[in-house]
This record gives sequence, C-alpha cells and structure tokens, in this order.
Amino acid sequence: MQSANICVVGVGYVGLIQAVGLASFGLKVTCVDLDARKIAMLEKGIPPIFEEGLEEALREVIARGRVTFTTEIAAAGDCDLFFVAVGTPTSERTGNARLDYLDAAVSGIAAIARPEAVIAVKSTVPIGTCARLQARLDRDFAGKHLEIVSNPEFLREGTALNDFFNPERIVIGGNSEAARDKVRQSYAAFEDRGVPMIVSDTSTSETIKYAANAFLATKVTFINEISDLVETVGGDIDQVARGIGLDSRIGPQFLKAGPGYGGSCFPKDTLALATIGRRHGVQQQIVETVIRINDSRRFHILKRIESAMGDKLAGKRVAVLGLAFKANTDDVRDSPAVDIVHALLEEGAEVRSFDPVAKLSVDHRCYRQCESIAAACEGASAVLVATEWGEFRSFDFASVEPLVERRYIFDMRRVVDITAAWVPRWDIERIGSPLMRATGEAS
Repeated sequence: MQSANICVVGVGYVGLIQAVGLASFGLKVTCVDLDARKIAMLEKGIPPIFEEGLEEALREVIARGRVTFTTEIAAAGDCDLFFVAVGTPTSERTGNARLDYLDAAVSGIAAIARPEAVIAVKSTVPIGTCARLQARLDRDFAGKHLEIVSNPEFLREGTALNDFFNPERIVIGGNSEAARDKVRQSYAAFEDRGVPMIVSDTSTSETIKYAANAFLATKVTFINEISDLVETVGGDIDQVARGIGLDSRIGPQFLKAGPGYGGSCFPKDTLALATIGRRHGVQQQIVETVIRINDSRRFHILKRIESAMGDKLAGKRVAVLGLAFKANTDDVRDSPAVDIVHALLEEGAEVRSFDPVAKLSVDHRCYRQCESIAAACEGASAVLVATEWGEFRSFDFASVEPLVERRYIFDMRRVVDITAAWVPRWDIERIGSPLMRATGEAS
C-alpha cells in the first residue's frame, strides 16, 4: 500500500520534480523549503525553474489538491515518508560535498516526525553519509526509531519530468527492509510497469549515483578528445560517434562532441568522487584525468577563437548564442558558455549574448544580454554558438550579414546547418572540424 502522506524537503530542481511526479500518482505531498519567495511562486503555480511541461503539471496537481507548499517543517508532522532533496554543493577549497543543508534538514525532520517515519535522501551525498545520519538518529532520537534510506535521482535537466515518469531504474538503499519497502511503495506505479528496482544497502546506493555520473562524464570527455584528433587528422566526428555508438557495448548517448560537460551534477559529482577516493587512499585516476581534461576544454576553445581572430580579442565584439549548459533548461551552473563569456571579457573583448530562456547577470561594462539573435550579432567580429538550442539550428545567418563586422562563426555544439545557402559566405569553425574558409559564393 502506498504511503498516504509524503513530504518533500527542498523544492529545487530534484525536489519539485519528485513532488509533482508523486502527486500526479494521486499521493498527497507536502513541500517544504526555507525560501519564502520560492514557496510563494509555487503556491501560484509558477515553478522557479524552466522545465518543459512542468508548469502545466504543477498547476494540475495544485488544482486537484494533491500538493501544498510551506516554509514550516512542522506542517509535515503527519507525514510518514520524507524525501530530502536539498543542495550538496562542492566546497571550492576542499572539493568535499557540503552537507550542512542536509544535516539541518534531517535534524528538522527528526524533531517533528512521528515514530517509524522514513527519511529518503535524494540529494547526491558522499558514500557513508546515510550511515552517519542513521547513527545520529539512533543516538539523538532513539525513541522514534527513524530510518534513513538512500534514493538517488537520475534526472536529466531539460527532460526531467519525462525522466521521472519513464525511469530506467529506481535505486533504493537502506539497512532495514521495512524502511526500503516504505520507499518502494511510493514507486508502486513504476514497479507495476516492470521498471527495475535495485534494492541495496545505503553505501551501494550512494556509490551507484557517483559512479553513473562519473562514467557519463568520462564518455563526454572521451569523445571530445577524439574530436580534437579529428580536427587535426581529418574526418567527421559525428560519423565517428555514430560508428562507435552503434556498438551495444558502448551506446550512442553522451557521445556528442562539444565544449565539455557542465551543469549542476557532473562537475560537482566527479570532483566529490575524486575527493572521496583520495580521502580513503583509493585514488580515482580516471575520474581525476576526466576532470583535468574537461577543465582545460574551455581554454582550448578560447585559443581556437583567438587564433581565428588574429590572436587578438581585445576591443573585438563577440556574440555568444546560448548561456545555459544545455538546451531546454535555464541552468547556467558550471556552463561552458558562461566560462567562455568570462574568459572573453578577461581578454578585453566586448560580449553580447542571447539565450531564449537562461539569464546571466555579469557586472561588467563590456557585457550585455540581448533580446534577440540579431541584437547580439550587431557589430560582432565573431559569433559563438554555445548552447544547442533548436532555434540556432534553424537560424538563417544571412539575415544578420549586414549587421556583423565579420562573417565568422565558431560552432561549439555542431548545430549550425552547414548545407544552408549562406554558409559559403562565412568562415565557419566547428568543434571536431577544421576551419571552413568563406568562398564568397552562394550554394
């Protein structure tokens, strides 16, 4: 039987998707977050993040009375299952995941929870965290018999809602069968459809999350290194990726050459895994190499742009199309595009950007975010396509030819249609390809 009363603590990206998804199954969900502004928005049916289909789904569960929002954890006192989805950012100084938000959330829950309640940690946490939390609950709240379970998320920004409703697997790690079953019951709709359920101890569950993200980050980094090789020796990186991706042992996903991985997960989780390995004397050499290569990727791109512009960026205007770390999201955390913007400004360039959703606040006299592609391209000596938005794929760059200072495009995402009629009039450089010089002819 499904848990009747569920609480989600932390309604950021992961927590909000979890809450809306479970409420869509008919469960009653109380959402708790300390950010009063966020709660006020959610009560009006306005999600604080951009995710396709989320606003419609949110408004539907609100209208059905299945979800409520509050800043007070005491309002969830009648809940018997708590999902914790607070941030665990990486410390820039140590590389360790910060767990103060998680510790505070668990303490707050324990203070008001009824006996036998289960606390499921959806936040990505270092291996051993749930065991530590359980020991603390057993010591400080022994009479309540509260249980900690690890239940990592595997959502992709831009397709998160679809990923929730169509999971490839659900991982539940706990040291008590009763606690694991309580979490499992909330996912009964998936189990009925045959979605694999991986039931384990907490350490195994925590490791699965880190290992999955590190492996995917490795695939991204691998294809980018092959892309660099293809730029030098010749070939078609898209065909190379397709050729190896059709091997069922490899698979096609995360083999798209580009500026390197970014976002809220891969950079944070690879660094945390490397730190965990060093702390336990088991160095994760592959992961550490992946981090180093990915960090240098932005510098490699900047040098290519500089070379194409005569090794001088100072005083030049550059249009940056796209700010989000990937299309279909407004997330600019650890975005390669944002790193490139800052690097260009440091080199003395003037930057004008455009993104259909994402916003970037930069306090610099040479930076301005524009409301259209054309406005960003005005007076530009270079146009950088930094995010794979669909409108950049289909954009007719002939329309901005009278506006630009120089017809030069650096396609960081390989999305520009190089068969278009305007292409022969532009210098075009793409990740994974040598520079295509303009011929001055229309095809």
